[in-house]
Amino acid sequence: MDASPTENTPKTATEPGFFQPAEVHAYRLSPFGFRLTTLLIFAVLYGAYILIAELSSGPSLFETGPDGQVLLTRVAWIAIVLSLIFTAGTAFTENGMRLWALEADDLAAALGGAGAEEARKLPLGIPVSWRGRYVILFLAGAAAGLGFNVFMILGNGFTISGYLGSVGLWFLLVSPFLYGIGFRAGADVARESGVLKAIIREHLEVDLFHLDQLEVFGRIGLRSARTWMIMAAIILLFLINPNAPDELFATDQLGMTIPVVTASVLGGLFLLASALYPVHAKIRAAKQAELDRIHGEMAQMRDKALSGDAEAASALAGLTDYEIWVNNLREWPVSASVTTRFSLYILLPVIPIVGSYLFENLADRLVSGGV
Repeated sequence: MDASPTENTPKTATEPGFFQPAEVHAYRLSPFGFRLTTLLIFAVLYGAYILIAELSSGPSLFETGPDGQVLLTRVAWIAIVLSLIFTAGTAFTENGMRLWALEADDLAAALGGAGAEEARKLPLGIPVSWRGRYVILFLAGAAAGLGFNVFMILGNGFTISGYLGSVGLWFLLVSPFLYGIGFRAGADVARESGVLKAIIREHLEVDLFHLDQLEVFGRIGLRSARTWMIMAAIILLFLINPNAPDELFATDQLGMTIPVVTASVLGGLFLLASALYPVHAKIRAAKQAELDRIHGEMAQMRDKALSGDAEAASALAGLTDYEIWVNNLREWPVSASVTTRFSLYILLPVIPIVGSYLFENLADRLVSGGV
């Protein structure tokens, strides 16, 4: 997650006509900066779990394995993953505002005119017209979080008092906010995608001689995709079994984890396509329009050149070179570095799985070697 640009992030009250989620205000009020504030959110959240686990009827953080080794309990691992998801969700909201601020000038330069004015509004917050949808989705997510706790109580034979007297209290407190932020993320995807498409459709005029200015759309799309790929990687941690050395994956979690991971990856790809494909279409249209113009002029010069007119022949040769140059122009607003970074970001979701596999194999070798 990016920690900059702190200096480009508005520190004052929300501008008229816009609002910012509560977590953004929390970051603005924090004196510790982006990274440390993010770390503190995780520490406080998981610290609360540890406190409740120690003061309640449990389960405790650790258990003794069959060979006497000390292992993290499954529920404690789930609490770690949920804390990471909650922390990432709040950090991504703030980080998104910062990155809009970072790209605002380049986006304004690429759009020009009225489009530049629209680009400079992006870091100001979320249009108030979206407030209702954000609130509804957050409340729906909070209800789903409460429903998760009801399922845990009924499905595991807990009494309400017994659940509240265990680490279930932590899940009851955290789940509504966690699910609320998750559901609200759907509104973020729809809004950002719509904003990008509208700005590109209404304001972008492609200049074939300055295609480098359009790379800002590639960076924006890459940032959005990276955010969701990181979230997918965190969610995949649910599949790891820290308290079962002989069983790498918790197969009972597949039904819940895989659909959520798939949705996260698709959300990232959707935002990437929202930023890249409309620009790609405009570049192709601009190239075709220029080629049509070139071919029209070449048709006028052809007969004269074939009749021996040296000036027309020279002009035709110049048009031919220009035609080749236009044909060779790239049609996607991405640089080589952006393409390489996106290829690496695609691998993010598999890091937890590969890392666990390598760790298990290393542990087996150490144990078999008598270390």
